[in-house]
Amino acid sequence: MTPPTHLLVANPQAQSGRNAARIEVALRLLRAAGLPTRLVPTQPGGRTVQVVRDALAEEPYRCVIAMGGDGTFREVAEGLLESPRKDAVTLGMLPAGTANNHGLSFGLRAGEGALARNVHVLAAARETRLDAGALHAMVGAGRTIERATFFDSVGFGIGAAVIAARNVDRDRARHLGRAFALYRDELVYAGALIRTLVSSPSTDVDFVADVVADGFRYEARLTELLIRGTRVYAGGWVVDPTSRHDDGLFEVFPFSTRRDWLSRATFGLSVGLLARAGLVAPAAPPGTRRASRIDVHFRVPEGGVPPPCQLDGEEFPRAERVSIEVLPRALRLIVPDE
Repeated sequence: MTPPTHLLVANPQAQSGRNAARIEVALRLLRAAGLPTRLVPTQPGGRTVQVVRDALAEEPYRCVIAMGGDGTFREVAEGLLESPRKDAVTLGMLPAGTANNHGLSFGLRAGEGALARNVHVLAAARETRLDAGALHAMVGAGRTIERATFFDSVGFGIGAAVIAARNVDRDRARHLGRAFALYRDELVYAGALIRTLVSSPSTDVDFVADVVADGFRYEARLTELLIRGTRVYAGGWVVDPTSRHDDGLFEVFPFSTRRDWLSRATFGLSVGLLARAGLVAPAAPPGTRRASRIDVHFRVPEGGVPPPCQLDGEEFPRAERVSIEVLPRALRLIVPDE
């Protein structure tokens, strides 16, 4: 047998086990395209990072492929980034998540209907470079409580609160049995978004942040602080169509109120559709700042807590201080020709 040159990382248990059939289709398409591939299942609790790192140390794979949502992409990419072979191995995508921010940022759709085209992209092996973000979360005078790497975004406030509410709703919906098939994915996210937007203001999503971006400092009351490395957010919102994934800079977006957040999200979704159709020229939204180093201090009142946090679309521990450093052009990413 031909030794595998590609490593596919996917979760056969996803969607109540239905993902296993999609993985088999993906493996057949990859092998038919001349890409001998070995499957490695994802592991819970963040252990996929170690699985990828160990697999790359054991065999001389040329490419590791993340099949799943943005969370799977992050863990696979982090495992590759921590590998001594990160410069010799490319990173590929077979998107299968709900938001699919990573895939959409580079023109890749999710779902079974897109599998054949996405495998063709992997076979063509056109590369770009992808920036990464190294995050240190701290409490008190600077004691680090969490370290993480991200590739899409980190956000504080209302967006993270929506993701937390979505996770609660999704767990509840799983107990509904067959009814869960009707209330999942986009519907769960939409329900959490509406409930969070109409809820009464609270210190959870209304906060004061002291932000330093490459030496430029400002303090403001916000409902969201969003820091991004790629273009698409929340499954279709093009926050800044002029952003680059390989320029060594992340965009910093402060949102002052819920109305500001909602109006800019609505505008961003519209601009994204029009820009992809070639009907409008890309332009950066007002107030955008780009930086290679971002430090944030949340002014937490006595008895209060820092705002909720999301990292690449998943809940992340709250922290009083956060330090982010951009790792420029950290990984070799396979993308479409377009």
